[in-house]
Amino acid sequence: MTETIEQPESRLTRVFSNRGVLLGLLLAGLAYVAVTRIWMFVLIVAIVLSVFLHELGHFLMAKRNGMKVTEFFLGFGPRIWSFTRGETEYGLKLVPAGAYVRIIGMHSLEEIGDTEEAQTYRAKPFRKRMPVVLAGPVVNIVLGFLLLVVVFAGFGHPSPDTWSVNSVVVDSAAAQAGITAGDRIVAFDGLPISGFDNFTSVVRAHAGTTVDLTVERDGRQIIVPTTIGWTLDDSGAQALPSLLPGDRVMAVSGTPITYYADLVGALGQINGPVELTFVRGSTTFVTTVKGPIQMPVEGFRGFLGVGPKSVIVHSNVVDATGQAASAFGDTVVGSLQGMGKLFSPAGIGRLASQVSNGGTSEDSSSVTPVNKSGVTVSSSTGNSGSNAAAQDRPMSLLGIFNVGAQIGEQSGWVGVLALLATVNIFLGLINLVPLLPFDGGHIAVSCYEEIRSRISRRPYRVNMAKLMPMTYIVVLLMVGLFASTLYLDAVDPVNLTP
Repeated sequence: MTETIEQPESRLTRVFSNRGVLLGLLLAGLAYVAVTRIWMFVLIVAIVLSVFLHELGHFLMAKRNGMKVTEFFLGFGPRIWSFTRGETEYGLKLVPAGAYVRIIGMHSLEEIGDTEEAQTYRAKPFRKRMPVVLAGPVVNIVLGFLLLVVVFAGFGHPSPDTWSVNSVVVDSAAAQAGITAGDRIVAFDGLPISGFDNFTSVVRAHAGTTVDLTVERDGRQIIVPTTIGWTLDDSGAQALPSLLPGDRVMAVSGTPITYYADLVGALGQINGPVELTFVRGSTTFVTTVKGPIQMPVEGFRGFLGVGPKSVIVHSNVVDATGQAASAFGDTVVGSLQGMGKLFSPAGIGRLASQVSNGGTSEDSSSVTPVNKSGVTVSSSTGNSGSNAAAQDRPMSLLGIFNVGAQIGEQSGWVGVLALLATVNIFLGLINLVPLLPFDGGHIAVSCYEEIRSRISRRPYRVNMAKLMPMTYIVVLLMVGLFASTLYLDAVDPVNLTP
């Protein structure tokens, strides 16, 4: 008598094919995230719900228009749990990264039995196909708009004209003048100040000058003489490798730099390598450049060193709807510009460069952060040099969850709901891109078929085999984008803390 010895691989496969084990893994993972980072858990649930509602729009419209939907699942990967009701299987899968529905006969290449052909997507007239593919993106766009209304009506919005000092940069002009958090700057050399953007514009034009700031503190107004500091502007930063607009150069080879003219003179007279010490945000860095460098005469701008805290203004539903409409328009424009920038040759090249450099730009790779005592900090704790580049790139779901968790910790529900509104609007817009396999690709195909049918006065259907090469290219591009952004968000996560 022989005994069969079960291989470890087969036991492992059997364990992980057990639906109870998979459900336990899913719940344990979500519970861990909920305990350790509650706002990330909220984002995961909310974004999965957003994708679910997108697919629900397709599902309900397909059912309403007589199409057969064979599957409606929440999540992807191995099936955990499902049941069949009517002609549709509903269920849950392991990876909570969205949802999907399967409508039969979405294209001419799919083989369908004669008895079911009448229920296919392709067999329905244009007036019934178009609502099905439009339903998903429309749900997300409408949901994004409604979330904006909730934000403006329920949480209010920052006043464009009233603000106070929220933070003061260490060793900045504001700190030296004695400005503190809670102060309200109401006038600049006697000129009344409204919004923070207006104030910033005035400050940038007065680098190196001494002015009187009218500060409201504890209910009374005081005059605070202040010498406006300076930072590099676009032209000044462009002349110095590794530096960015807004950086403040503090020393050249250990010699303190007080005025921009000192920097121009020092760099113009030194031959060979020279060490620059500069401040970016709240972190001090050192880098090496090769002199002489001819700096632009006007390569700087004024810098005071205060961060704003806006006064929150609440609106009624009618006013909030108008404000949401304005914010919605800005989000749509920004999303379209972002997509155009990302998929341009320059955008693809920039993303490839970030991936090849492990998330950092080539310029920032030579920047070393130092602490206040001048000791070099480990690069594992000082990725602020690359974070400017990190914040100017597309993000994967991991990046969105990470940024959303930070926003939740800083701003609470108002920030998270605003982010969800942006995500939903972007999700709706990108699905309208007129390329397969996006919903917009099906819309474009349906419109083309309808136009050809009307011209020829007989039903016309596109030969999908001819479109498959382009579809494969789009899919490969999206897979590459997904992999690249996931890698960048893992190795160089965006940090919103200055």
